[in-house]
Amino acid sequence: MPTTVETVRDALVKARRERSLAEIAGLPVPATLTEGLIAQAAVGNTLGLPEAGWKVGIAEDGTAVAGLMPGPWLAPGETYEGAIGAELRIEIEIALRLARDVPFRPGQPWTRAELLACCDKAYLGIEIVESRLANWSGNVAFPLWLADAMGHGGYLIGPELDIATLDDLSGLGCFISLNGVTIYDQPAVHGNGDPMTPFLAWANRRSDDLGSLKAGQIVTTGSLCGGVLSPGKGEVVTRLSPLGSVTLTLR
Repeated sequence: MPTTVETVRDALVKARRERSLAEIAGLPVPATLTEGLIAQAAVGNTLGLPEAGWKVGIAEDGTAVAGLMPGPWLAPGETYEGAIGAELRIEIEIALRLARDVPFRPGQPWTRAELLACCDKAYLGIEIVESRLANWSGNVAFPLWLADAMGHGGYLIGPELDIATLDDLSGLGCFISLNGVTIYDQPAVHGNGDPMTPFLAWANRRSDDLGSLKAGQIVTTGSLCGGVLSPGKGEVVTRLSPLGSVTLTLR
């Protein structure tokens, strides 16, 4: 009898390989957040996904969580191709590039300043959220969402930003349009206040079941606009005003 981790792994691997969607009703839910992360790692190991980067977050109970971003990174102007029937959401974020490893060191917490000193560049990043789970919005248990790498679909690396942008988001705005029609235009707000908070939480995570923070990886610090549902496909313009913009095509 397959375990929960094995069943979830096999369903998500099949969905990724076939560019299809797995029905939530047919899947068991990992019992804990840790089991969800273990299932995510099993998916990555089975597919041989590279640890090119991480999306980081904090669960409702305060647990640090992350989703693997295997790359390859898209460049501004390129096309993201979603699976048939998949819901696509757009997130405007600030990404950091690690210049050195950030070792897992329980009992010796990293500080914000230490973590920033491990990074050499910041970028305007655009994440495409595309879950392998059908009809997931509002329906998926968080451990299962973790197993699916928190819905990570793809990532565009935009223009370089001053790392100090992370210190103060005031005066920044998020704008998204689809085929010339505005679908989002609001001030930039991070769900944790400081965009470094989830990164710091992940660096100080309780266990190292998923993977390591290594030099050269991209770490994205979380959305400044929530997850903006794209009502269709076509030409997308995103902007973190007044710092920069990224265009892409959803297909």
